[in-house]
Parts: sequence; C-alpha cells; structure tokens
Amino acid sequence: MDVSFLTVQILSALREAAFLFLISSGLTLVFGVLNILNFAHGSLYMLGAYFIFWITVHIAGPQVFFLALFAAPLGVALIAMLIEMGLLRRIYIQEEIYQLLLTYSLVLIIDDLAKIVFGAGYKSVSKPEFLSGSVSFLGGIVPVYTILVLTMAPALAVGMWYLLCRTRFGKVVRATSSDREMADALGINMNRLFTLVFGFGAMLAGFAGALAAPVRTVFPGVGTEIIIASFVVVVIGGLGSLWGALIGSLLIGVLETVGIIVFPEFEMGLIYLLMVVVLIIRPWGLFGKPLKIKTLAEKNLGMEAQEISPVHYSTHPALRYALLVALMILPLFVGRYYQYLLSQIFVAALMAVAFNLLLGTTGLLSFGQAAFFGVGAYTVGLLLTKAGVGLLPALALCLLASAAAAGVIGFFCTHLTGVHFAMLTLAFGQLIFAVAFKWYSFTGGDNGIQGIPVNPISLGSFFSLDIGSTKGMYYFILVIVWMSVALLRRMRCSPYGATLKAIRENGQRAAYLGLNVRFYQWTAFVIAGAFTGLAGGLYAIMSRSISPEIINWTKSAEPVLMTIIGGIYTFAGPAVGAAVYVVLNEYSVAWTEHWSLVLGTVLLALVLLLPGGVVGAFNQRARQLLVKIRWIRHWAFSKSTKSQSPLAASRPSKTYVSQ
Repeated sequence: MDVSFLTVQILSALREAAFLFLISSGLTLVFGVLNILNFAHGSLYMLGAYFIFWITVHIAGPQVFFLALFAAPLGVALIAMLIEMGLLRRIYIQEEIYQLLLTYSLVLIIDDLAKIVFGAGYKSVSKPEFLSGSVSFLGGIVPVYTILVLTMAPALAVGMWYLLCRTRFGKVVRATSSDREMADALGINMNRLFTLVFGFGAMLAGFAGALAAPVRTVFPGVGTEIIIASFVVVVIGGLGSLWGALIGSLLIGVLETVGIIVFPEFEMGLIYLLMVVVLIIRPWGLFGKPLKIKTLAEKNLGMEAQEISPVHYSTHPALRYALLVALMILPLFVGRYYQYLLSQIFVAALMAVAFNLLLGTTGLLSFGQAAFFGVGAYTVGLLLTKAGVGLLPALALCLLASAAAAGVIGFFCTHLTGVHFAMLTLAFGQLIFAVAFKWYSFTGGDNGIQGIPVNPISLGSFFSLDIGSTKGMYYFILVIVWMSVALLRRMRCSPYGATLKAIRENGQRAAYLGLNVRFYQWTAFVIAGAFTGLAGGLYAIMSRSISPEIINWTKSAEPVLMTIIGGIYTFAGPAVGAAVYVVLNEYSVAWTEHWSLVLGTVLLALVLLLPGGVVGAFNQRARQLLVKIRWIRHWAFSKSTKSQSPLAASRPSKTYVSQ
C-alpha cells in the first residue's frame, strides 16, 4: 500500500477520533457524576457548530475564528447550566427512564429551534486563510486544519487530566463519581457541582462542534447522528472513564477508516459489532467499573399508586367488550382517512404493549425493539414479493422469525442489567440496521422493499376479506391486534406475569426464592420481540413499502415514548400513549412544520407534570375516588386473586388504595 495514502488515511482517522473524544469525554463525565445518559449531548454539539457559524458569518468574519472557537463553547455551557438548573434538577429522584425521556424531548426542541433561528439548510464555516492550505507530510498532502485539530485535542486532553487529577475541583468530581452518597454526607454542595459538571461536559461538546464545523456541514439534526457514535465510544471505553473515552475514540476512528477501505459494504456495522463484542465480554467497558444497579424497591418510587390493573384490580370484561364493539362499528361513521389513522394507532399500540412487557412488567429497558419490528416487516415483505407466500402464513412466519431473532439476541442481553442491557440492545439493533441498509441484493439496501402485494384473504367458500381496501385493512388489523393484546394481557395477569413483576421489584430477592431470573427475563424478551415483529409485519402490509429507517434507533425510541406517555406500570398505558403519540405526530405535522418542537414540548410537560403518565394519573385519581364510592369498585373493577407476586405471597393481603 502507498505510504502517502496510508499517511493521509491515518491522520484523517485521528482527526475523527479527536472530534469523538471531545464529545464523548463530556458525555462520560456527565454520566459519571450525574448518572445521566444525556441524549441532548449531540444537540449541544450542534449548537457549538451553529454558534461559530453565526459569529464568523454574521458578526465578525473568519478573522475572529479563534475567538469564536472559544466563545461558542461558553455559550453552549451557559445554556446547558440553565437546562440543568431549570429542568434536570427536578427529576433526579425519578427513574433513569424519565431522565432519558427529558433529554430526548430536549433533542426535539433544540433541533427545531435551531431550524427556526438558523434555517433548515446546510451551513459551512469558513476558515482563516492561513488554515485553508495543505502541507506535505511523508509524501501525503495533509490539510493544515487537520494538524491544528491533532494539536488542540491532545492539549485539551492534558488540560482535562490536570483539572481532574491535580485540582481540588477534580478531586471533588472524582469523589462524587465514586460514591455520591458519601460525597453528599461530607457536605459537598451537590446542586452546584452537578450544574458545573453538566456545563463543563456541554462546553466540551460545544467545543467539538465548533472545531468540527469547518470540515463538516452543519444542519438541524446533526446531533442525532453524532450521539450514537458517542454512545458507542463511552460504552466501549467504559461509562465514566476519560481514559476509556480516549481509547474508545481511537478505536472507532481507526475502525471507521479501515472499514471504508477494506470492508466498504459493511463499514457501518463494524463499530456496532465491536460494541456488541465488548459488552458481551466486559459489560462495563475496557476501562470502566461495574455499576451498582438499584432495584425498584430501593428507589421507593411508589409505583403501586399507578397500577390498578391487573394485579390488584382488573377492569370489568363488559368495559373491554364495549370498546371492541365501538371500534367495530366506527368505520360506519368515519371516512378512510380516520380508518387509516386508527390502523396506525393499532399497530403502534401492539408495539408499545409488547415493549412494556419488558419495561413495565420485567423492568428491562430496551433500545433495540425496532430490530424486531424490522425483522417482522422485512420477513413479510420478502415473503410476499419474492416467495409468493400467502398473507396469513407470512404473518405467522414473521412472528416466528422475530421470536428467533429475539431468542438469539436475548440470550446475550439478559446476562446484563440496567444501562448495559439497554446499550447492548441498541448495539444489536444498529447492527441489524446496518445489514438491512447495505445488503442491496437481499433487502434492497437504502431503497427498501416497494410495492408489497396485498391479496384478499379467503377461507374456502365461506369467507373472503378484501384487505386491499382501507376498511378491510382496518378490520383485519383490529382483529389481529385485539387478539394479540388480549393474549399479552392474559400473560401479565397470570402467575407468570406476577413472577416477572417480582423480578422487576427485586431480582436478587427473587433469585434467593429459587426463581431462574435470567430464564424469565429471556422468555419475556422473546415474547416482546415476537409481538413487536408481528406489529412490523402488519405495518408492512398496511404501508405496502418498507425501508431500513424502521430499524434505526429513532424507531426504537417510539415505544419508549408511547409507554411513558401512557404510564409504565399500567397495562392500558402504552396503548393510550400510542394513540396520543400517533395523533399528536399526525396533526402537528399537518398544522405546522415545527412538529418536533410541539412534540418535544408535550413530552417535556408530561415528564415534569405527569411522571406516571396519562393512565397512571387517572388510576391515582380513581383510587382516591374508590375510597369514597366503594360500590363502583365492585362493578367496574374486580379484585384479582389469581396473580399474586411470589414476593408478596408471605405478606398479609391488603388493598393498595391511596388514603
């Protein structure tokens, strides 16, 4: 191989590694002290790039480039400190899932605000004249700006090392990262420390954005691309470890360059494959330490206040059948648009209810459910377009294919818990996304599968349903989703579901009682994956075209959002959240081009005002009402005695009603 070519590629890889290190070091520092995986960190990177663009283009010009390079991160740090004091500080006592949702809502809000302020187009930052040239190095032509980046990034790394290892502030930060409770007991002002650390981490992200702006284009949403690469870096290196961020950045930078040169067809999947291997072999990363995972019982979150159904109370069957009858006759009164909208809600509800078997019932947060959604959709799409299989057999096979994929992935994921479990599911999901995106001969690559045929369903001479029509599709999806949700509800009401809740509350205690915790978690993972795949198959025949975007991590965020909107610890919550999410998304897109701002604001308000979700808040009010009007309880709600948690078997029976 030519030495000059190799030199240029190595220096390019090191430059990308420098950008990744600056971003991921701030991300891992925030996680180490605040214990928050900040999804908005990529948006702060984007703001740094926009600020240097604004200063050098609209205020002073490229001659103040270095002044703008240091001013932009300070502006980002100021915004981040206001976010921490005004928003994050309110939810530190809540579960990590709500913190993730708040930072995700900030992503939607910041991205749309950037579009309003700076425009939706691509922006580029001009460099000063003396940084625009190139120099010869080992026979290769290297841009001067690359040399500047490779000089500044190590200097900043040394400065961070000195700050964290040789100053009093650094000792406080490291002590808090090691033992937050002890640091608080010693009198450290935690609120001020959290604000400073969050601002410092944001400043690093802003500096990375400002430094990368001259060699990368800037546009709204660029942060969502960079945040996943940053997650890969901190997971490989070790959450909370700066040395890990450095080594992880170098590995990813080199691996991306090698992938482009040697494996161009699979270069996207190499970094996720490395992430999977590291998490399986050493879940806490190359330089990280095992994290202490608190059980729900230790967090004392009062989740029982949300859960009327199905452990302590279950809705009367007449209410459920009344809803089914209403949905059956609804197409007689509404047009095709609303029939299609309701079909979308049904598919989203099935995906969310299946996902909540993991999150709300078992206590496992997955960021890779879109992988099973995609497996189901692509199975149906390929069978109908290439194999000529009938519709019902294709749906049955998509259920089996999704269950098989979930079984393999779950075998590795259920070894882990907490954030490590979530990150491994994310890695598997992105790995499957990379395969679907690049395998043109089989999946169609980025074009996906178009023109999926939908033929009438015929059962001999007795019954025929033309699901090619909007109304036929509505009834078909309604029946499949209703049967699936009823089966999932039955599982949740059974002793099996009660066992999953026992594991959710305290896995260690469940293991001491003789339960095979990992096996139960694996079965829940497989069931959730299978029904998520069925939702994907229904989506494929409803939309008649699919693309790899349905497997991307942003799709995996949707069931999380739906579940939290409706209520994690309720069975109906995810379905209600799916309806709210789909309707809000549909109408906000139709009413305004800034739908992300509307959706993000609504999510932010839900986290701050209704942390238990819509159904959770309703259940809490219902409990208070049932104390006063006891006869309603006997008709509308029936006491469930069949499903009792193994952990509660030895306790005196009691009714969980708020006083």
